[in-house]
Amino acid sequence: MRKFIVLTLITISIITFAMVGTSFSVDKSIEQCNHDCLQCHKLSNEEAVNVLKGNVPDVKILEIQPAQVKGLWEISIATKGQKGLVYVDFSKKYIISGSLFDIKTKTNLTQERFAQLNKVDVAQIPLDDALVLGDKDAKYRVIVFDDPA
Repeated sequence: MRKFIVLTLITISIITFAMVGTSFSVDKSIEQCNHDCLQCHKLSNEEAVNVLKGNVPDVKILEIQPAQVKGLWEISIATKGQKGLVYVDFSKKYIISGSLFDIKTKTNLTQERFAQLNKVDVAQIPLDDALVLGDKDAKYRVIVFDDPA
């Protein structure tokens, strides 16, 4: 009798876990999708501003592109003189603010993209009134910004 009760409880547990597991599973259709998502999903600058304006004050959209994760848009923004990155899902219901990591390569994809956004072209920095120390034609240059006040 005890064996029957134990087997019945184990069977019920397995069925329950299977049902709960399927209700919390990740939508595999996104991962298995082989078509170009940009054919079905669009996000204009105006839509992005409308999605973000309640959460990010005075937001200016710099660039919108598909994120490296299917189902997400990567939006480069500027607000209050600062640049940043946020992610919005294709349904335009969710905003993700934070770092996106690639588990296999252990790289911070958001940080890499942020570095690209904030890259400074030193050739564009005017050096006419600069105080030059050392050889003017040196192979490497170090530019130091200072506030004398």
